[in-house]
Amino acid sequence: MRPDDIPLLTQLREAMGFHAARQRTLAQNVANADTPGFTPSDISRSAFEQVLAGAKRADAGLKMTDPRHISSHQESGARYRPERSPDSETTANGNSVVLEEQMARVAETRLNYETAVSLYQKSLSLIRMAARGPGS
Repeated sequence: MRPDDIPLLTQLREAMGFHAARQRTLAQNVANADTPGFTPSDISRSAFEQVLAGAKRADAGLKMTDPRHISSHQESGARYRPERSPDSETTANGNSVVLEEQMARVAETRLNYETAVSLYQKSLSLIRMAARGPGS
């Protein structure tokens, strides 16, 4: 059994892809904090939930029966589309990035990503331990 066949690991990889895509979007917002007329973007949690629901439906149908088959999985970050999400204030030049709000989102996203990575590593560790068997 490959790690791709374990639903928990698939969901954790999807979560890491979501948080990485969100982190890239938030980094662009911070980088454009002084750009006149810039409106920040964000990726909603519901977008992640929609991708997970789609992955569950896809897993229920097609299965790869030979390693030479083309995988139906696409790159994790490619499925999330940022949407305009203005912050609470807009400056005189039309920029609506509030650094404090963006940095709070960055910290939250980083914490969630690190949690998913930790759970993924622990899960792999448990699988390795189970594969070794007693007395190894």
